[in-house]
Amino acid sequence: MKKYPFLLSAIACSLVFGLTGCRLNPFAKQSAPSAPPHAAAVAAQPLPVDFTKIQPNEAGEIPILEYHQLIPDTEKVSGYKYHVSDFKNDMEKLYSLGYRPVNLSDMLHGKIDVPAGLSPVVLTFDDSLPGQLDYDDSGKISPDCVVGILQAMHQEHPDWQLKATFFVLPRLGYKDYFFQPEYSQAKLQWLASNGFELGNHTIHHLKGIKSWPDSRVEAEFAQAEALIDENVPGYKVDTLALPYGVFPKNQKLVISGESGGVTYHNICALLAGAGPAPSPVSKRFNPYRLPRIIPGDERFALQYWLAYLAKHPIKRYISDGDPNTFTVPAILASEVDPDRLKATGCMERTY
Repeated sequence: MKKYPFLLSAIACSLVFGLTGCRLNPFAKQSAPSAPPHAAAVAAQPLPVDFTKIQPNEAGEIPILEYHQLIPDTEKVSGYKYHVSDFKNDMEKLYSLGYRPVNLSDMLHGKIDVPAGLSPVVLTFDDSLPGQLDYDDSGKISPDCVVGILQAMHQEHPDWQLKATFFVLPRLGYKDYFFQPEYSQAKLQWLASNGFELGNHTIHHLKGIKSWPDSRVEAEFAQAEALIDENVPGYKVDTLALPYGVFPKNQKLVISGESGGVTYHNICALLAGAGPAPSPVSKRFNPYRLPRIIPGDERFALQYWLAYLAKHPIKRYISDGDPNTFTVPAILASEVDPDRLKATGCMERTY
């Protein structure tokens, strides 16, 4: 089982100080992403849901998982590495517990489409490392890489959709991704064409960004976006995962900036570790401080949070099956932020 000893203390601190709460949010007035331009409020229709059997709670929390490198079971785990078999077990366990993947952008815009009674989970993969999207000698996707495993999950469980976000990072000193230079561009284009999302993870992945001058910070974000566009022309990059969860001194640059003629605008910033994320219509939701969950069975890692949400179902996001409405128990209606709800273009239903 993968270990993250150097992250766990930071995760504990982030939980203690409530980094996901509004009181520490420097972006409170900018934090609700607008719904897509075509979105408009849709009148809530009666649902074919038996509330004696299913109790939707779309003000509940959503796990955003944070994976890095997959390695064969024969290799020793260290750092951010994770065994192939453990990843397969994670996916099967999520499925058996009633979780279904949604893309990060759909969550941010409040367009969460999973069957009634089930829960969304957001899969994210950082650093474009080996084991995420590997091609074999014949140019086919390896069955033991992340994408190959997700494809097998979809084949076995058709309602497990191929949705995930890859926060890509170019190989140090080079301009290619996923450690197979000859396939680098083809891989990015394949992901973008097959339901997956690409996100910004900077160019150099350095903690020192916290003390950099504005111009260097903007260049770091803008160059990463420009390189993705160079490989996938016209692709819109608007999600950011901060390396190590570290913010620059001028935190507003996480939202938008410009460098070398490249303008960027992010609708979210993801942290490293912590816990499940609030619902996109929750008063606690802050898209620029979105927590993630690391894999493993340590305290505050994935198995801990799955057990916690199973033990406290009132905390878990349970879908009503209608992506155009947010259904919440009446006792939790006060947790819904009217402005965030309006931004999604959805209607609220209580019971």
